[in-house]
Amino acid sequence: MKKALIVAGFVVLAGLVFAAGLWFTLVSAVRGGVVTVPDVTGVPMTVAQRRLEQAGLHGTAGETQTVYSDFVKLGGVAIQDPAAGSLVKPARVVDLVLSRGSKREVIPDLTGLTLSDAAEMISKYQLRLTGVARAFDRRPQGTVVSQAPTPGSSGIVDNRVKLLVSRGDKPRQLLMPDFRGQLLVSVEKDLTHRGIRFVVKTFANQIEDENVLFVKDQYPLPGFKALTEQTVTLQVVEREAF
Repeated sequence: MKKALIVAGFVVLAGLVFAAGLWFTLVSAVRGGVVTVPDVTGVPMTVAQRRLEQAGLHGTAGETQTVYSDFVKLGGVAIQDPAAGSLVKPARVVDLVLSRGSKREVIPDLTGLTLSDAAEMISKYQLRLTGVARAFDRRPQGTVVSQAPTPGSSGIVDNRVKLLVSRGDKPRQLLMPDFRGQLLVSVEKDLTHRGIRFVVKTFANQIEDENVLFVKDQYPLPGFKALTEQTVTLQVVEREAF
């Protein structure tokens, strides 16, 4: 009985060894007809094709098969299919996707430009103008004072750019004089000298003699603080009506 068990065990072991040997033989036979795809990412197209030819493969890339890559320079292989290390049949075509280079651009200096010129520059760099704020500044009205991101920094082409634009010098405050009862001609000269806009309201438009027109009322009222950019309204009447 014991001898029979030993014989049976030997037979089973021999069978396992034979099966394993057959399996490895079959695998070797199958693998004898395949090649390993080399890694050609990061190299120029010509180099990639040469390496693939040496491995018995062919590399092709369509004209429209390009992608942005922050890791592979312009013209280098960014993606390959099948991937490196894959087992394929000889003469297999490997699809190559070339890099268009990084999407990052250096943000141009927009300060000092007019808003329209800055917008044109932003479009040229394929950036997006998404915000314009305005503030009083000594620089001419409509001039870019600052920007975000700052000039020289890196940004992705679809990054948003925001601008701060000058509104011109901050208007001065003026304590409104009392123009009531004064000759219109004199008041006009005074306001013009101060650089203040004004409008005249009167029912005496047909009167050619300005020396008979006087200010009856005004807005803002005397003593009120007003900005020099504010428009002063003058109500004018004839001397007799006053």
